[in-house]
Amino acid sequence: MATANLLYLCLALAISITSFAQPGPTLSMTGIGLSVPGSANPGMRGATSLVLNGTVVVDDGTPLSEPAVIQVNCNGHVHTQGSTDSNGHFSFELSTGGHFVESNASESGSSVQSWSGSTALAWTNCEVYAELSGFTSQQIALSGAPLDSHVADIGRIVLHRLVRAQGYMISATSAAAPEKARKDFEGGQKEERQGRWSAALEKFKRAVGRYPKYALAWLELGRVQLQQGNTDAARQSFHEALTADSKMVAPYSELAQVALREKQWQELADTTDQLLRLDPADFPQYWFFNAVANYYLGKFDAAEKAVLQGLRLDVQHRIPRMHYLLGMILAHKKDYQGAAEHVRGYLELAPSNTDAAFVRQQLNELERLAAAGSSSGK
Repeated sequence: MATANLLYLCLALAISITSFAQPGPTLSMTGIGLSVPGSANPGMRGATSLVLNGTVVVDDGTPLSEPAVIQVNCNGHVHTQGSTDSNGHFSFELSTGGHFVESNASESGSSVQSWSGSTALAWTNCEVYAELSGFTSQQIALSGAPLDSHVADIGRIVLHRLVRAQGYMISATSAAAPEKARKDFEGGQKEERQGRWSAALEKFKRAVGRYPKYALAWLELGRVQLQQGNTDAARQSFHEALTADSKMVAPYSELAQVALREKQWQELADTTDQLLRLDPADFPQYWFFNAVANYYLGKFDAAEKAVLQGLRLDVQHRIPRMHYLLGMILAHKKDYQGAAEHVRGYLELAPSNTDAAFVRQQLNELERLAAAGSSSGK
């Protein structure tokens, strides 16, 4: 009976693997949505929408070294909304209809998702923040954004500088690009802002053709290729960016997201290993992805080590699913008391998530197994 119950708790991950990295609003892990940037369902728009604009700035007044990634956290569901432009500006769309949809409001080549609120995960329960290697971000709550206006400005998101990580977002080789290549790159960015992806693609191809070491142009080329659904070409472009500059964090981030969507667990583990060697302090979600990859590879000690590091870094509890994953790892090791503790922690951090009823059933079973183990040990 204990073996059967353990299978119920742990093998649900494997059962849900077919939906783990498929395009959709979330990626399922044991019935729990694992949100991953860049997993939008194109063309699914809600009845109403709100375009949010804002600016990312550095607290000391210095310009951004690289476009910052804009994230939205809605009750623990973290979603990437695109990137800022070179001046720190961003724009994305929120809609009400129950789906994530793609938008042309991106300032980068990556797919943009629009949060579609629901009763449990309404956009009014969301916050916006920025991610950039070497910085921590202010969070802006969306509860005050007006519902009756199509466009709202949420103001400035302030970044605070941390101790410099080994990895960096700005590329020295890109800074050395000749003028014509830079003009092509800037032209590609302008085409992106207008949603003219084919034109942006040609501009970025021209930029890397003029200057093959143009790491930022390779990065943006890959993002456009992803937006157009050409994953193989995008993967190659991200690798070209790393060939030009192996210490850029952003291409590793993009490759990790591709590997996750395609359920390439070894690739995900290897890519996140490389990213985390460059910047182990700024991105708890990639410790999470590394833990997920190692879990599916059957490397439970490595998965536990990674998720514990992610939890140490996630001081604001943006990724409650790390507690759930740690619970499943501990359940696999038959530490039912520890597993119950972390699954309970997940429910405390995300009590209104749509998977809560399912997880409570698992928690009840873990508590029963823990009690049985305690009784048999007496």
